[in-house]
Amino acid sequence: MDILNGVRTSPMSRLQIRAVAVAIALMLIDGMDVAVAAYAAPVLSKSWSLDPVTLGFLLSSGLMGMAAGSLFLTPFSDKIGRRRMMLVALVLVSAGMVLFASDVVQLMAYRVLAGLGIGGMIANLNVYVSECSSDERRGSIFGLYTAGFAIGATLGWRFLPESLDYLISKRPQNALSRLNVILAQMRRPALGELPELSRNHQTHNGIKTLLTGRMAAQTVLLWLGYGLMIAAYYFASTWTPKLIATSSGGDTLGVTLGVVVNLGGIMGCFIFSIRAVFLRSRHLLLGSLLASAMVYAIFGMAFNQTSVAITIGAVPGVVTSANVAGFYATTPSLFPAALRGTGIGWMVGIGRLVSIVSPILVGYPSTKTTPAQPAPVKVA
Repeated sequence: MDILNGVRTSPMSRLQIRAVAVAIALMLIDGMDVAVAAYAAPVLSKSWSLDPVTLGFLLSSGLMGMAAGSLFLTPFSDKIGRRRMMLVALVLVSAGMVLFASDVVQLMAYRVLAGLGIGGMIANLNVYVSECSSDERRGSIFGLYTAGFAIGATLGWRFLPESLDYLISKRPQNALSRLNVILAQMRRPALGELPELSRNHQTHNGIKTLLTGRMAAQTVLLWLGYGLMIAAYYFASTWTPKLIATSSGGDTLGVTLGVVVNLGGIMGCFIFSIRAVFLRSRHLLLGSLLASAMVYAIFGMAFNQTSVAITIGAVPGVVTSANVAGFYATTPSLFPAALRGTGIGWMVGIGRLVSIVSPILVGYPSTKTTPAQPAPVKVA
């Protein structure tokens, strides 16, 4: 459509840049949730005398909530709007993070609640950033956006306008006036009426449309590929501190390597962002996926050798962050505008479901070799 094509082929306005910047900052919530759980795992394991299987379920509890949020909350962004859905999700995240847990069962429940909000927000943000970005800068923006997983911070929701794609494709109440307000902030002329819907923006019949016809194969392959990729990442990010702590005999070293992996993630995002200026995001994604397969195989064989593991510890973070940025940059435009929230929400949700299995499966073989020992109780 003319208005959307004009926005996407023109230099980004201050409003677009500001909206993307806030979205980048919000990625901190997802990164903090995963990182804090991983860093706390060795201490919680000792303090609460958790066996590896229970620890695996604890590490996966947040992912369970994220999967549910992505699958069942994000699709509402196609009905009530991207911005409103993010506000609802933020309330859930805040509730799950401020509640105090006195035992492992309560902690699992609160992490599920926080994960529910994170899942509903992050998948929605992926769609939002794609729709706010220009075609020329989308790959680079998603490189920076993925970096927000580790370095962002919540700035404030009043800086987030509604998505133009949502207003045009779904046409909620007062859509024209809301659209013109945003266009004025972008210094574009107001519209006298809503533009005619193209076939890509017409209303579809929910998830059923994504799983019928030629779109079905594309949808399933996207979901499967993202799921396998993100499962490898969550295995590395959640269990690495614990595995290194066990092999080295020191919790501090495990936390250090966890930080190294996350620092590698930041590097990977910026590398992807810079290279996306010159190369297509789809080509970068293919290259990073092939590289990550080799890197994870090497890392899996070397983590027992502490010095080697630390030396290459940043590399899994580098390639995985590039993978995530690549998926986020390329996939939203593959779904119809009226179903982007549903399509990306289910992609991220299925990815979370697959990733839940990784921390749990690691715990079962660990019970044969590294049973948890009760920690001595210190009385002040």
